Amino acid sequence: MSIVERHPFQIDQGEPANQPLPELQEGDAEPKFRAIIGKGGARRGIRLETIYWDGLTSLLSGSRHSISDVVEQAATQVGDGSNLASTLRVVAFRWMWRRLAAVENAYSTENLNALVQACPSPVIVLTRDKKIQLFNEPFVTLLKQRLALGNVAQLSAGFRFVLDMQVDDAIENLATKSKMVTTGFTASCAGKQLTGQINLAMAPNHRKPMVIGYVVR
Repeated sequence: MSIVERHPFQIDQGEPANQPLPELQEGDAEPKFRAIIGKGGARRGIRLETIYWDGLTSLLSGSRHSISDVVEQAATQVGDGSNLASTLRVVAFRWMWRRLAAVENAYSTENLNALVQACPSPVIVLTRDKKIQLFNEPFVTLLKQRLALGNVAQLSAGFRFVLDMQVDDAIENLATKSKMVTTGFTASCAGKQLTGQINLAMAPNHRKPMVIGYVVR
């Protein structure tokens, strides 16, 4: 594993995780009829696939709006004689799309980098394939002091950073069992070696699984 020759604040975007296409769950496509009562007692019978009803219910969770409000607004927009069920499908998809865009923005690599750079202690972010994605100035300072390096350029030649546990194992552990894992690490360069402990957590990033590590000693 090596630190590429770059400024510590530069972001390597990388590629999104190669995830499989989603599969239908049992019952997702099953049509479900619901009678929705709107303003003034107007009653509308609507048949939508279960996935859309579930999606709208989830999106409205914690909101002051109801399914009735969504149906009423959709009916007002499309007018009489239009396919209200189709419009609700578009509304559900558009709503989910906007929510996804907001989440991806919040969990972007840029925001993750901002968190890393704002931390006053040494921080490093590692990908599943053991590559260093991000690190901050305190991390570089630690390496300079403990490995007696003159400048950052020396880190690009033969630098290695290895955890005592596999990154894959750390990611699986963090995803299924705990919120934090403490393990050891070894950093080496130019014949010098630094060992210590690091606290690992899942990095808040939507592009691919990564761990963020805080050096504790």
